[in-house]
Amino acid sequence: MNAILLCIGTDLVIGDCLGPIVGEILINRNVNAYVYGTLTRPVTAKNLTSYIEFIKSKHNLPIIAIDSCVGENIGNISLKSGPLAPGAADGKKLPLVGDLSITATTCAYPPSDKRFAAVRVGFVYSLALKVADLITALISR
Repeated sequence: MNAILLCIGTDLVIGDCLGPIVGEILINRNVNAYVYGTLTRPVTAKNLTSYIEFIKSKHNLPIIAIDSCVGENIGNISLKSGPLAPGAADGKKLPLVGDLSITATTCAYPPSDKRFAAVRVGFVYSLALKVADLITALISR
Protein backbone atom coordinates (compact mmCIF):
# COMPACT_ATOMS: atom_id res chain seq x y z
CA MET A 1 0.00 0.00 0.00
CA ASN A 2 1.36 3.39 -0.91
CA ALA A 3 -1.13 5.91 0.53
CA ILE A 4 -3.99 6.54 2.92
CA LEU A 5 -7.27 7.68 1.36
CA LEU A 6 -9.37 9.48 3.96
CA CYS A 7 -12.84 9.92 2.45
CA ILE A 8 -14.72 12.37 4.66
CA GLY A 9 -18.48 12.93 4.79
CA THR A 10 -21.78 11.48 5.89
CA ASP A 11 -24.17 9.26 4.02
CA LEU A 12 -27.04 11.00 5.83
CA VAL A 13 -26.83 14.17 3.71
CA ILE A 14 -26.63 13.86 -0.07
CA GLY A 15 -24.50 16.97 -0.59
CA ASP A 16 -21.97 15.68 1.94
CA CYS A 17 -21.77 12.04 0.82
CA LEU A 18 -19.11 12.52 -1.87
CA GLY A 19 -16.34 11.15 0.36
CA PRO A 20 -18.11 7.95 1.38
CA ILE A 21 -19.15 7.26 -2.22
CA VAL A 22 -15.57 7.77 -3.42
CA GLY A 23 -14.38 5.41 -0.68
CA GLU A 24 -16.89 2.78 -1.74
CA ILE A 25 -15.85 3.05 -5.41
CA LEU A 26 -12.15 2.79 -4.55
CA ILE A 27 -12.66 -0.27 -2.34
CA ASN A 28 -14.56 -1.94 -5.20
CA ARG A 29 -11.65 -1.11 -7.52
CA ASN A 30 -9.16 -2.68 -5.10
CA VAL A 31 -6.88 0.37 -5.22
CA ASN A 32 -3.37 -0.01 -3.82
CA ALA A 33 -4.09 2.14 -0.76
CA TYR A 34 -5.71 2.03 2.65
CA VAL A 35 -9.23 3.44 2.32
CA TYR A 36 -11.01 4.97 5.31
CA GLY A 37 -14.54 6.32 4.88
CA THR A 38 -17.20 4.40 2.97
CA LEU A 39 -20.98 4.30 2.85
CA THR A 40 -21.06 1.59 5.52
CA ARG A 41 -18.28 3.12 7.66
CA PRO A 42 -18.25 6.88 7.06
CA VAL A 43 -15.65 9.24 8.49
CA THR A 44 -17.72 12.13 9.85
CA ALA A 45 -17.27 15.18 12.07
CA LYS A 46 -18.07 12.94 15.05
CA ASN A 47 -15.30 10.39 14.46
CA LEU A 48 -12.72 12.26 12.34
CA THR A 49 -10.31 12.91 15.21
CA SER A 50 -10.36 9.23 16.22
CA TYR A 51 -9.66 8.15 12.64
CA ILE A 52 -6.76 10.59 12.33
CA GLU A 53 -5.24 9.32 15.60
CA PHE A 54 -5.68 5.69 14.49
CA ILE A 55 -4.17 6.33 11.06
CA LYS A 56 -1.15 8.13 12.51
CA SER A 57 -0.57 5.31 15.02
CA LYS A 58 -0.76 2.54 12.39
CA HIS A 59 0.66 4.04 9.19
CA ASN A 60 3.53 6.20 8.03
CA LEU A 61 2.15 7.01 4.59
CA PRO A 62 0.92 10.17 2.90
CA ILE A 63 -2.74 10.98 3.48
CA ILE A 64 -4.97 12.02 0.60
CA ALA A 65 -8.06 13.67 2.11
CA ILE A 66 -11.27 13.74 0.06
CA ASP A 67 -14.32 15.82 0.95
CA SER A 68 -17.22 17.66 -0.61
CA CYS A 69 -17.26 21.43 -0.34
CA VAL A 70 -19.50 24.41 -0.97
CA GLY A 71 -18.76 27.32 -3.25
CA GLU A 72 -19.58 29.19 -6.42
CA ASN A 73 -18.25 26.67 -8.93
CA ILE A 74 -20.64 23.78 -8.44
CA GLY A 75 -19.21 20.65 -10.03
CA ASN A 76 -15.62 21.86 -9.72
CA ILE A 77 -13.02 19.32 -8.56
CA SER A 78 -9.92 20.71 -6.87
CA LEU A 79 -6.61 18.97 -6.18
CA LYS A 80 -4.11 20.77 -3.97
CA SER A 81 -1.03 20.10 -1.97
CA GLY A 82 -1.66 20.35 1.76
CA PRO A 83 -4.53 19.72 4.13
CA LEU A 84 -8.22 20.49 3.90
CA ALA A 85 -10.43 21.85 6.66
CA PRO A 86 -13.45 19.55 7.02
CA GLY A 87 -16.63 21.29 8.16
CA ALA A 88 -15.17 24.78 7.75
CA ALA A 89 -18.20 26.03 5.78
CA ASP A 90 -20.41 25.05 8.73
CA GLY A 91 -18.11 26.74 11.22
CA LYS A 92 -16.91 23.44 12.67
CA LYS A 93 -13.50 23.41 14.31
CA LEU A 94 -12.16 20.09 13.07
CA PRO A 95 -8.50 19.19 12.59
CA LEU A 96 -6.83 19.97 9.28
CA VAL A 97 -6.01 16.73 7.48
CA GLY A 98 -4.17 15.54 4.41
CA ASP A 99 -0.84 15.85 2.70
CA LEU A 100 -2.86 16.19 -0.49
CA SER A 101 -6.52 17.28 -0.68
CA ILE A 102 -9.23 16.65 -3.19
CA THR A 103 -12.53 18.49 -2.94
CA ALA A 104 -15.58 18.62 -5.16
CA THR A 105 -18.11 21.44 -4.94
CA THR A 106 -21.59 19.97 -4.50
CA CYS A 107 -23.54 22.99 -3.25
CA ALA A 108 -23.57 26.78 -3.33
CA TYR A 109 -22.35 28.86 -0.39
CA PRO A 110 -23.64 29.50 2.22
CA PRO A 111 -24.51 25.91 3.04
CA SER A 112 -27.75 25.01 4.71
CA ASP A 113 -29.36 21.74 5.63
CA LYS A 114 -31.94 22.33 2.89
CA ARG A 115 -29.31 23.05 0.23
CA PHE A 116 -27.14 20.08 1.15
CA ALA A 117 -30.19 17.81 1.22
CA ALA A 118 -31.50 19.15 -2.12
CA VAL A 119 -28.43 18.04 -4.09
CA ARG A 120 -29.20 15.23 -6.49
CA VAL A 121 -27.53 11.92 -5.66
CA GLY A 122 -26.81 11.30 -9.35
CA PHE A 123 -24.83 14.54 -9.50
CA VAL A 124 -22.78 13.64 -6.42
CA TYR A 125 -22.22 10.13 -7.79
CA SER A 126 -20.94 11.47 -11.11
CA LEU A 127 -18.51 13.76 -9.24
CA ALA A 128 -17.45 10.81 -7.07
CA LEU A 129 -16.65 8.74 -10.17
CA LYS A 130 -14.46 11.55 -11.52
CA VAL A 131 -12.68 11.90 -8.17
CA ALA A 132 -12.16 8.12 -7.99
CA ASP A 133 -10.71 8.18 -11.52
CA LEU A 134 -8.33 10.97 -10.49
CA ILE A 135 -7.20 9.07 -7.41
CA THR A 136 -6.80 5.83 -9.34
CA ALA A 137 -4.54 7.66 -11.83
CA LEU A 138 -2.53 9.29 -9.02
CA ILE A 139 -1.97 6.04 -7.17
CA SER A 140 -1.08 4.10 -10.32
CA ARG A 141 1.95 6.33 -10.99
